[in-house]
Parts: sequence; C-alpha cells; structure tokens
Amino acid sequence: MATNGYFILTDISGYTEFLTKSELDHAQDTLQGLFDAQLAHIRHPFVISGFRGDAIFLYVPETNFCEPQTLLESLENLYFVFADTLRQMIYNTTCTCRACQNMKNLDLKMVIHYGEYVIQKLGDHEELLGADVIVPHRMLKNSVTERTGIASYALFTEAAADALKLFELAYPLTAHLETYEHLGEVRMLALDLHAVWEREQERKRFAVSPEDAWIHLQWDVPFPPAMLWEYLTSLEQGLRFGSYDWVERTDSLGGRLQQASIYHCAHSGMDFVDTILDWKPFEYVSLRQETAGLQLTQTRRITPQGGGALFSIDIQKPPAGATEEVRQMVIASYSGVGERMGAQMQADAANGTVTLAGEQ
Repeated sequence: MATNGYFILTDISGYTEFLTKSELDHAQDTLQGLFDAQLAHIRHPFVISGFRGDAIFLYVPETNFCEPQTLLESLENLYFVFADTLRQMIYNTTCTCRACQNMKNLDLKMVIHYGEYVIQKLGDHEELLGADVIVPHRMLKNSVTERTGIASYALFTEAAADALKLFELAYPLTAHLETYEHLGEVRMLALDLHAVWEREQERKRFAVSPEDAWIHLQWDVPFPPAMLWEYLTSLEQGLRFGSYDWVERTDSLGGRLQQASIYHCAHSGMDFVDTILDWKPFEYVSLRQETAGLQLTQTRRITPQGGGALFSIDIQKPPAGATEEVRQMVIASYSGVGERMGAQMQADAANGTVTLAGEQ
C-alpha cells in the first residue's frame, strides 16, 4: 500500500576533497566520528533506509509525528549535533596533518522531499520505491552554494515546504530553482542551517533542576522521546489529554511555539496562562504558569532511557502562597499528567493515528 512521507538525505559536503587530499587514517577517523554523531541522534521520527556513500538516507512516515514543527526541529537538531561535534574535533586536535587541519572545510547539507512511496522487502532488507523517492537523490546535485553563498543548508522541495508549513516555521528561507532530466523544474526553499545554529548558541538557557525543585514529579513513559515531546508541547494534544475546556495561543509571535510564546487554557472553571521561558526540543521546556494568583515556574524534562523516556516536572517554590497546603494541591493537580499523556499516546498508537518506532 502506498504511503505518504518525507524523504531526507544528509550529506557531508567537502567529503571527496577531504578524503583525497588528507592522510587516510586521520581522515577516516574524522568522518567516522561525524557519521557516528549523526547516527547516535537519528531516532524517532526518522527511519534509516540506507547509506549512499557520504550520505544517510532517511524517511519519515506521516504518522510518525503530529506537528510539522517536530520534524523541522528534528532536522535542525541533527545539524546542531554535527556542527557541535565538528567544533569539538577542531578545538581538541593538536595534530598538524592535512586531515586534521582541513576538518574546518567539512559541513553538512540536507535535502528534503515529500511524496508517496511503497516499501519492498528484499530478504531482510527493505527498499523504498516510488518516483518521489528519486527526487532527493537528484537534489544533491545543485547550485545552492554557488548562487546563494549558503554552505550548510536544508533544501526543501515546494511539496515538502507546503506539507511542513515551512513559511510559518522557519527563517531565513531562500527560493531556489533547479532543472533535472526527467523531472523538469524543481522549485525549492533553502534554510541556512548555520544561521539557525548560531542563533541557538546565543540563547540563554533556563531550567529548574530536580535538586532545587519545590516539587519534583516523574513518570516512566514507554514511548520515543520525540513522540513524547510532541504530546508534551502540542496545544492540540494538551487539549486532549489535559482535560482542558479550551486552549489558545495569545502571543503575537506567530509561527512555531518558541521562547516567549504564551498560551491560555481553562480547566474546571480555572484559567491558566503559560509563558515559555526556554525551549530545547526533545529535551525540556521551561515555562511560567500563572493561575489563581499562583506563579509556578517549572521545567518539563524528557530523558531517554531504553526504548522509552523518563518524563519529569520540576517546579520552583513560588514567590507567594507557598504553603504546604498549596504544595499538596499542586501535587494533586499535576500527579496524573504523565499517566494521562501516556494513555492518550497508547490509544493513538492502537488506532493507527501515530506509528511507534519499529512499526513501520
């Protein structure tokens, strides 16, 4: 049966020149380290389909995520891992060989297309088939850097950009056009990943630690961290498992949920106003929740463990009203969050709304 999804190739740019102009043993160690760093962070919603020389071919079935923002941030995080690993390699080496001195010329680019595919089983191996599967392989041959000066990019076809609502979620975007044999003109949008990474480096982090928490709660959740993150941060999903009467975003930032986003929800006659203080996809979100004169600054954290995750909430002692009676009321209010979220995820997996890792 044909399925819709996203096809992604991550490609180390400068690979061939680096390999041919460097000492092979040191060059191989560097490239292996960069591949290993990517592979260690390629998890749900991604599925590895195979390897194409210096590239990793991934796909993402539509049912592997609920929000377009999740896939975009998964791609950005993969670049962050690559860039951070390469920076550490450059910083830590004292070797003067050509390989170690030329590491700085390496970078990562990605191409992304959206379309239809079928899975063909060949013994123990699975192959993706379909005209759309061919497109990202052709996209690796492009003139983006020559025309735009962008060396590290995520290059989306219009089909992928439309499916992801890219204009609402990402910047800066640069229009690009290529013509390929048998495909004709392919319109695309390039996202400068290095610019996104630099913004990430400049952000100030804030998180409540378990050691400093007034209240610490945690649950074992048998689902992939990226899937848990979606349910934790999606307003639509929160409305479903949080038993809210309604929820709406009230800030004027637009686009993706991010630092300084504000949303307002109501539950059992009480109003809650949440302001995001810090946002680190798939790891934690810190927010300030205000209700009934109480200010609850907290960090909701996801820690991978085994095939699932540990979900925890750490709440700071509020500046006012921090009595033991209030503390017990807050604990009672929050105590079912993890169980309700897990139950909703299990129900969605059972009815096929989402697909768990390993079930493609």
